[in-house]
Amino acid sequence: MILKKDNPDLFNALLIAEENHDGILFRLYDNRIFHVIVPPDTRLGKEITEIGYAFVNKYGGGKFYNIFQFGSFSDVDPELREWAADPNGNHYTHCDAIVIGNWAQKIVTDFYMTFNRPKKPTKIFNSVEKAIEWIKKIQKTTST
Repeated sequence: MILKKDNPDLFNALLIAEENHDGILFRLYDNRIFHVIVPPDTRLGKEITEIGYAFVNKYGGGKFYNIFQFGSFSDVDPELREWAADPNGNHYTHCDAIVIGNWAQKIVTDFYMTFNRPKKPTKIFNSVEKAIEWIKKIQKTTST
């Protein structure tokens, strides 16, 4: 099912699915980008991962190029950070692009990168546009 929404200038792809769960917006594009928009003041736990998996599986499953876009003062539980970095725990990911908007989030994500050392390509950005540019480079080297 193709939705009427698309953003060819930004994602260069059609939006094929979109769902909102307690303010967290999941979007899936036909170029295998999985975009998760986390509203301000939201803390993600392991349960949101299960909701994300159900969403992805509903529309075909497989591996995706993830963009996690965090609003101000949003955060991730330590358990979820550890799981995301573990190569045995996360089988749905080619790479993770983390989009943040302030210095406090930069400190937290730098700690994640240093302490948890994710095994899959992971990078921090200050804009979705830069995250997409990075993902397009990775897409050239991986098969979907």
